[in-house]
Amino acid sequence: MTDAPIHLDARRTATARHETEMRRRPANDPPPLMPLAQPHLGSLEDQILAEPARTWVEVMEKWRFLLERYAVTPDAGDERIQKLIKRAIGDMERLRKREERK
Repeated sequence: MTDAPIHLDARRTATARHETEMRRRPANDPPPLMPLAQPHLGSLEDQILAEPARTWVEVMEKWRFLLERYAVTPDAGDERIQKLIKRAIGDMERLRKREERK
């Protein structure tokens, strides 16, 4: 027997890590956005596919949409990835506001 702790999360599959993270989430935290629970996503996807972005703000909106969709997948269940996604979305929001002021 060893005294070294075993990091079980490293041994889990992506799906199992996501499920574990959902169980660890405090009950008062808002649930993550679920793509299927939002009926307007189909029209948003159509808009994204319809034409290329004309401004940086439109590009950031498309990237934000994609990041938010990815954030709710089991592959993005890692806490570090969630932190990166939140930081990237925050940066995009800050830059969008700066761009709109011009």
